[in-house]
Amino acid sequence: MRRELQRMSDAMVEEKGLLNHAQAALMLDVSTKRVGELVKLGKLTRFDFLGRTYVSMREIWERNRQELRAGRPARPVGRRVATSLKAAVQTDSLQARLGGYAGPYHRAKHKEAKRKRRERDKTIWRGIKESAKK
Repeated sequence: MRRELQRMSDAMVEEKGLLNHAQAALMLDVSTKRVGELVKLGKLTRFDFLGRTYVSMREIWERNRQELRAGRPARPVGRRVATSLKAAVQTDSLQARLGGYAGPYHRAKHKEAKRKRRERDKTIWRGIKESAKK
């Protein structure tokens, strides 16, 4: 089970989060059945962890960016925020254990930013030390 959770965490980092079908349906403004159809058609990548099925957050963003909805107007900002909150509420227990649908991705992003900041600070301090020696 731990290996499976680690694989899920790694997939979350790589895909910028994983959504279950209910969350993906809310984000795409389609039915959960349509999300299943998109997975079967190969338009969305399927991820299976501990008997549950997920799709990539990155692919959902790309699909939203393409705005493939035939004849539908763009959703207003308020509705998009409400949809995001509804999706967050539908986080399942396996996702919650890892910190939500994108927890590992955000932690990895934060860790990388911290590493870069430390390297930059070390470079600055080396420069200060060198100038003080002269």
